[in-house]
Amino acid sequence: MRRKFIVVLAFTLLIISAAFPAFAAETVQLQVNGDTVPTPGLYMTDDCSMVPVDTFISIVGADVNWSANDNFAVTENGVTLNLTVGKTEALLGDKTITLPVAPAKTGDSIFIPLRAVSNAFGFTVDWDGEQWLIKLTRNEQRNGMSVSDLLTKSTVASQVYNTYSMEGLFNIDMDIQEDGKAVEQAPKNVTSKLTGQIQNDPFQVYMKQTVVPEAADNNTEAIDEAIVETYMNQDKMYIKAPGQDWTVMDMPFSPEFWKQQQDIQSDPLKAAELMKEMGILLNFGNDMTIANKDYYVVNATIDMNKFMQGYPKIIAQAMQGVPQGTASGNPADLQKQMEELLKNATLDYNYSVLINKETMLSEIVKYDARLIMSFENPVSEEANGAEKDNAPKVMKIDMKLTGDINITDMGGAFNAPDVSAAKETSNP
Repeated sequence: MRRKFIVVLAFTLLIISAAFPAFAAETVQLQVNGDTVPTPGLYMTDDCSMVPVDTFISIVGADVNWSANDNFAVTENGVTLNLTVGKTEALLGDKTITLPVAPAKTGDSIFIPLRAVSNAFGFTVDWDGEQWLIKLTRNEQRNGMSVSDLLTKSTVASQVYNTYSMEGLFNIDMDIQEDGKAVEQAPKNVTSKLTGQIQNDPFQVYMKQTVVPEAADNNTEAIDEAIVETYMNQDKMYIKAPGQDWTVMDMPFSPEFWKQQQDIQSDPLKAAELMKEMGILLNFGNDMTIANKDYYVVNATIDMNKFMQGYPKIIAQAMQGVPQGTASGNPADLQKQMEELLKNATLDYNYSVLINKETMLSEIVKYDARLIMSFENPVSEEANGAEKDNAPKVMKIDMKLTGDINITDMGGAFNAPDVSAAKETSNP
């Protein structure tokens, strides 16, 4: 039972941390089109800024392909730059160029000269010596549209529909520790299937998560799948945990919060402003064709420092107006618990939205995330006697998640589950 708790908790924590869309200054900071972006590992050598290639492709929306002998190619919007570790000679399209500093390998990362590579992909690069700030600027468009223009058109196209369905499949690699020691019997890999529907007016959400853990090794018995169902409307939240009946509690978020979210979703400018405030950085990725459908690609990367500054405001708005002592708990306590949960978390979160070029609807969302989180074990607080003495005090979860969500059945009928027999959750 404890292992099931760990699996469900781990996945739930990742969903919570991703659901809520003092900046620590680097020695050298990087700004892209006016937004300061995180640049872990950036360093200076011979008056040249070197940046990890993975960081570069995430902030500009490029792809990287690796080949033998330390050769790799960075591609963005039809432009390809071929590079080799340790060599200053590179190939931009069919033209040979000379880099000021050769790409270098340090640990598990490959570093590239920021100015030269950025120039190759059409960026203007400026240096603010007083602030130690590198500024990259570029007016990037697709068919005459900026990222904001494209998202605005996609939002307008989706507003025609009041409902939509979703289906996703995720792979989660996990490393779980208790008091600094690996939990050997815990599963290392989890597959999660997510299905659900969303209705805007009146607000309703139904989600079903099926979590299937793999056995940790050949000597560990397989763990049964865990199914968690959640249904929400503006007043109530219903949960069906594995092996249990439906339970109901007051909605832990205020009606004002849902109204604010609906207003934001219907106003692309407000949405863009909130995303920037939360440290969500947007750029174009390379166009894709999937199943004979052509897609624009918009990449999003979260600046964890800005996110940690902005999420308390979102939580406060969500809890505004929720009565004290309801079944959903004390709002102030819930806010504090959320802040404590994420305070020591490390989140590396990227996703891509694929927008159908013909319909302008967002149809596919691709996720790539890593969450490292340490927290006090809630089981140890509830245990008694010898069980309490032996229970681990601190748990650490390191998760890597990749997967896709497909959005379908736009405008279809919303099918709510039967929650008529749900039991009230007692007050804490």
